Amino acid sequence: MTTQKPHIVGALQAVTVITNSWAQSIRFYTEALGYRIIERGDLTHIQKKTFGRHLGKFALLGYDEGAVVRLIETGNSGALPNRIGAHLWDNGLSVLEACTTDVERAYRKVLRARFGAISHLSEFDFETFGNQANSTAKSVAFIGPSGEQLIVKQLHSWVEGCEGINAPTAAVISVPKHTLQSAYFEVLGSLSNTIFRANTQSPISNSDNISKVGFERLLMSYEQILAHSKQPIFWEYNREDLPAYPCDFMKTGLASACWQGQDLAMLRFKLQESNWAILSEVGLPIRNNPEPGAVVFQGPVGEILELLA
Repeated sequence: MTTQKPHIVGALQAVTVITNSWAQSIRFYTEALGYRIIERGDLTHIQKKTFGRHLGKFALLGYDEGAVVRLIETGNSGALPNRIGAHLWDNGLSVLEACTTDVERAYRKVLRARFGAISHLSEFDFETFGNQANSTAKSVAFIGPSGEQLIVKQLHSWVEGCEGINAPTAAVISVPKHTLQSAYFEVLGSLSNTIFRANTQSPISNSDNISKVGFERLLMSYEQILAHSKQPIFWEYNREDLPAYPCDFMKTGLASACWQGQDLAMLRFKLQESNWAILSEVGLPIRNNPEPGAVVFQGPVGEILELLA
């Protein structure tokens, strides 16, 4: 067996949101965010057997290109969001990220559609990666009908994409740095700890970059940032005693995320060697493929990930 480490490559394909308020969820992504319904259907027998027989129809929401939000209806009408009481930096699959060319307009549109924001519009300076000069960003955080959290950013030094809110660009997975950095490297072949991103050669950003951007600043208002400025956010974020919120298809909200994979045979070997649970060889629907081949596994803080064949 070769010792070459597998790694995640390519773009984010989909993020899964479980909902027991189907009509409101569809309205949130179409009316408030401006997404379109790309495909819709019902989960297959194999998918229901793997992920839960209480799951039923699905819709893929997004644009002609880019990742999609994979909305799946649950028959569990009393299900509660899987991250009740969680901060975004608490361990687990925590939040979707998307960008926009006009965050203030996007903010007003969501509020006009009678959906809530969990932060005020915030503007802050941050140090860009590498040797570039400081830049300015605006952000706001929304909460969907099923408890899923979405951060929308407008980076003044990087303005591109469609009018309105773009397709998801990242799914954030928060893990304690000191205990799991080496584990992620051994299993996935990439350094570091906290965020899987789309459209990069190294989708897991390193901890230095996270500390510079200030992950919480994407949620906190500017006043809150000032109030916390005396204590380094980076070290607070990387505490090892933060609670974990594992993904759970019996609950609602953000349940899994899917990327294109590479060397899945080696990935399976590394997952088994590290005792990370492999859940399925069949993924949930993606564009033009209602039952894709994939390695679906659960990471060390309960996050459910799919790597496509």
